[in-house]
Amino acid sequence: MITALASPVASLQDLAERYTRTRASADRDAVCEAAMPLVRKIAGCVLRRLPHYFTIDDLIGDGSVGLIRAADRYNPVLGSSFEHWAGRIVRGAIFNGLRRMDFVPERVRRDARTLEATRWKIAQRHGNAPSDDEAAKCAGLDEKKLEAVRVALRRSAPHSLDMPAPNTDDSQPLRDKLASLDADPSAHVELLALCAAVGRAVAALPARERLIVTAFYARNISLRQIGDRLGISKQRVSQLHGRALLGLRAALAPFAESV
Repeated sequence: MITALASPVASLQDLAERYTRTRASADRDAVCEAAMPLVRKIAGCVLRRLPHYFTIDDLIGDGSVGLIRAADRYNPVLGSSFEHWAGRIVRGAIFNGLRRMDFVPERVRRDARTLEATRWKIAQRHGNAPSDDEAAKCAGLDEKKLEAVRVALRRSAPHSLDMPAPNTDDSQPLRDKLASLDADPSAHVELLALCAAVGRAVAALPARERLIVTAFYARNISLRQIGDRLGISKQRVSQLHGRALLGLRAALAPFAESV
């Protein structure tokens, strides 16, 4: 009995080199599938340095885009292994994705890092923490750049909606100051009451006046067309329309202030 030998599993490097020769979509899929553990590893390392509200799924998504780019651009003739080549591009793609999610410009982030590094150097040299102005002067940052760093760091810091606004004496939670997207309940109730009163007032009009008001305001029919349907002149329709409005104003007088 002859036992078939299992074919050896191709390494990531072998798969990458095969794709450089064939440029077949199936070979590229094989490279990306084999390199996904590398993407997850790099994403996990980056995630440990980020605030808790970041998720690894976003990092893996950006890293996968970088992996595809690495597979398409890899050239083994340059002497670099695919794992080393892809690792650099995947990490760069993840960082680029984080920069897109950050509303603070990169130059401001760079100034903030320079300011913090200078602050530590001064503290180690003199034994006490310098002020922002002192650290900015030693770092070569003018007042405009220092203010941009202060604003960016203040805005980028997450705040709980259950806590008061920072740097204020107000003890009211932030959630109580956010405007609601829903309509004001009291205004909605007043509107419903007004609509009901208008409906009752229109229903109480004489039949012909009620027909004119309904046709003109609800169906957008002109006074001339209404007159043609009723067999009266436009002038007579206008008179009946005016009389109907007087009756409605009298019936809706209690709502005059709210309207």
